[in-house]
Amino acid sequence: MPRFPIISEAEATQEVAEIYRDFRTKMGFPEAPNFMRTQGTAPSVLAASWGLVEHLLLEGDLPRATKELIFLAVAMDRECDYCKEAHAACCRMLGVEESIVQAVQEGLRGEIPEYTRNILLFSIKCATAPQELSDEDFSILREDGLSTEQILEVIAVSSLALYATTLAEATLIESDAMFAQI
Repeated sequence: MPRFPIISEAEATQEVAEIYRDFRTKMGFPEAPNFMRTQGTAPSVLAASWGLVEHLLLEGDLPRATKELIFLAVAMDRECDYCKEAHAACCRMLGVEESIVQAVQEGLRGEIPEYTRNILLFSIKCATAPQELSDEDFSILREDGLSTEQILEVIAVSSLALYATTLAEATLIESDAMFAQI
């Protein structure tokens, strides 16, 4: 059972409802997900979360699909059920091949392009043991052609995934029905 109420758009304050609408529009969802609606009672937290998601997932040099795969890989590693479902749905919505989504869901087993696998391995290490990142870890990404800006995006998205999984697990957010339909 969730630890916080899910605030619908109809019962939200104007400020919160505007963030929900902005999220829906820019992220391509039919409605704001429970992750956002759980934060509806704390507008400053909601605005901060949306700002991070908006700037890190929707902007930058890395494709959004790569960023969603990072989220999925970190969610799988951290065993966050809500984030696993949400970001698998986002990957599918963005046209990521089902075989790649499944490979990430199975702990990076299966066919994943080496470039993507390297990013995901780096991301998991960044989210779970950043102090253990080595110069070699960075070299692998540079050899794959990632720029300094893109590597920083990988680090930032890994950190955002860690933030989101913490929020989702601490609040016991229930999965959205819409994820099963995507």
